[in-house]
Amino acid sequence: MMLDTGFLERIAPYIEPLTDEGRAEYIAEGEESIKIREKEGLSPRDYLQLVENIGLYLGKTTGAGFDSHYQKIPLTKDKTLLVIQLPGGGNLNVFLTPEGKMILDTGYGCYYKDCERMLNAVGAGDFSDVKFVVCTHGDADHCGASGYFPVTPVMHPVTKELLESGTRGYASPNGREILEKFYTTTINTYSRMNIPETVRYCKTEPVRKHGLFPVIDEFEFAGMRFEVWASLGGHIAGQIFLYEPDEGLLFTSDALLNFATLTKARADYSSIADSMIGSVNVNSDIARTERRELMRITKELDDELKKSGRRLLICCGHGAVSILDEKGMLSPYSEPLYYSAGSC
Repeated sequence: MMLDTGFLERIAPYIEPLTDEGRAEYIAEGEESIKIREKEGLSPRDYLQLVENIGLYLGKTTGAGFDSHYQKIPLTKDKTLLVIQLPGGGNLNVFLTPEGKMILDTGYGCYYKDCERMLNAVGAGDFSDVKFVVCTHGDADHCGASGYFPVTPVMHPVTKELLESGTRGYASPNGREILEKFYTTTINTYSRMNIPETVRYCKTEPVRKHGLFPVIDEFEFAGMRFEVWASLGGHIAGQIFLYEPDEGLLFTSDALLNFATLTKARADYSSIADSMIGSVNVNSDIARTERRELMRITKELDDELKKSGRRLLICCGHGAVSILDEKGMLSPYSEPLYYSAGSC
């Protein structure tokens, strides 16, 4: 057995939520994943170290070890967008409004209490007045804490089906189903995913298109109106993007990232999924098409906003909120501030 006793003992605290049956299935899938990646050039020892590193990193970045970079972006009519780069995984987007808070993507379940303490420390209150939660897709770093919030989260129907299936490879057969399933169980369990049984579904019938992306719904909150665009499924099935034209905000989820603004520790952690699966995109060709189209659209929208002295703010799934620089590359919109739980 490649998952030897010593390794299983070390990861025991991370897989504690699994049932005996779930644990046996997890071990079997891990054995198969090791064989697959070994044939592709990754040694069993290195693969198992990646698995263990997920638990080690999440453990040291919760509680007193939690830190983040964040941007506070003033919007119209006494609203503020607080974008928090979590120590592991994607961004937590918090709209602070006179009508309460809106959350766009939730981060890992294990960071929920840390994020609430951070909100209080930066003068943004807590999560008790959250009125609206949207999850852009089914990866744990974008919806893993959604079950903690006091409202029913909104997501694409395929995202809920994906979560129930237990694999991020749901609806996207790519020959790497075992790798997708083992990684999904690893990250969902280690990060303590908490998904509510009940969710609200966004609409799925296209009403028009924005470039290649079907516009399938519209959300309204605190005077803001968000167009919901369906992705093409390159990163993961069921992913959505959101565009708020009046504020000039485009939330690209994991189709556009600004990795250059991540700390080395966060970038190294983010690379684990790629190494375990081979790619975090279930279809890399489609993912590249999405990136090209989003970059084309961002320039188009930005050029239009410039006419009124504004800029398009590109809210990536990971990294700083950005604008396009003179070369058409992503550049931080503002210098991120630093927060550390250990200094509070």
